[in-house]
Amino acid sequence: LMDVTTTSGVQSLTEWIQVMAKLYQLDDLVAKLPVDRRSLKTALEGSIKMSFVKWYHSLYDMSRLKSILLQCYALKAVSESCLTLCNTIQNSISPEVKRLTGVDYLAIYVASLDTLFSPAVMDLMERWSQKKELAVTTSYVLYLNTKRMSVIAQQLETTDLKGLKLLNCQRWFKKMVPVWLKVALVICKERIDRAVEVDKIAIVTDEVCYSSSLVDTLTFLHQLVDFWNNLDWTSPEETYTFVVELINCITDAAKYYVEQIYTRAFEHTSGMEQFSITVRECIILNNMKHMQLMLSPEPSSSAVAGLLDELELHKTFDWLQQEIGIGEQGRILVGNVVKSAAEDIGQKITSESEQLVMQFIPAIRVFIDEAMQAAQGATIEQVLSPLGEYLNTNLKTLSSNLLFSVFRNLLEDI
Repeated sequence: LMDVTTTSGVQSLTEWIQVMAKLYQLDDLVAKLPVDRRSLKTALEGSIKMSFVKWYHSLYDMSRLKSILLQCYALKAVSESCLTLCNTIQNSISPEVKRLTGVDYLAIYVASLDTLFSPAVMDLMERWSQKKELAVTTSYVLYLNTKRMSVIAQQLETTDLKGLKLLNCQRWFKKMVPVWLKVALVICKERIDRAVEVDKIAIVTDEVCYSSSLVDTLTFLHQLVDFWNNLDWTSPEETYTFVVELINCITDAAKYYVEQIYTRAFEHTSGMEQFSITVRECIILNNMKHMQLMLSPEPSSSAVAGLLDELELHKTFDWLQQEIGIGEQGRILVGNVVKSAAEDIGQKITSESEQLVMQFIPAIRVFIDEAMQAAQGATIEQVLSPLGEYLNTNLKTLSSNLLFSVFRNLLEDI
């Protein structure tokens, strides 16, 4: 009954159910069966339960696995198989079986799953949360699979499954969420390091004025947003804590990127006889500004900005306010975290802009010295022409490649 992972298996099972339904219409045959087997519904329910138990234990036998990590790997694999069966039964088998026999195949399967699978996961997560050694990705996949099975259980029409442990599966994983976020930040920073290292600091396309490391970092931050959306936590109290930790994670990653790209701002200018602005400095300033806009968009900012809007935190805080009355408190707290991070990035942008301006001073002094030593009778235009040409060339590079808000602030510094 459990061999339904292939199209042929589903077809064979459906045909077998149809044959059984016809056989049970033969009174002479049914009369010869034991009393507890004379109902097709009873016989099918018993067969489904027995076959599931055998199938489950053939996949996973905890008694043979001494390592908690191996148990998690095995349980993740079991959860993937169980989820596949849930989807197959829901879409291909249960409707036909229910029509022919009145047996809700999916409800029996989910109840059996809850009896065997749920205690194993509950026990594993309780012991695992006390361990330092964690297979974080594995536990997260296990959570997603378990949650999807929980959603299927919630959609069942029968009222006999109200007490399913699967319906409260998020409780088993709540100690893991902070760990997932912490590890996600570590991985994100490692990827940022690599992205900045390989960045050639060149414009990605003619349509955008930032480089590959910003694109990569925004992708990494989008993955944090996807993590939160997939988490889909339902406890208001825990959601409040987790959303604050998530925002700290995103803002920390954003600030870390700005710090790393900042270190590459003037790495090629040392030893330069006469400093000249290049597209490189403009791109780095733009990268930093785009990251600031991602946290705190301006009305005229580009499409890169506003990644936090994808979290739809306004809905989360409205829900928290309605459920436990702390939505406004959370809105203010998260707003302050984001504002602080945006200000920190703004300070880095100001620092680089000031350094950029300082790079001009030696060259300008040379032009002034040359002007003071100009031959007697030279016109003011002749004296100041080299300085004017130098400034004009560099300002043109800045105006052509910098975001307008950055260029405006830089002019004020100059």
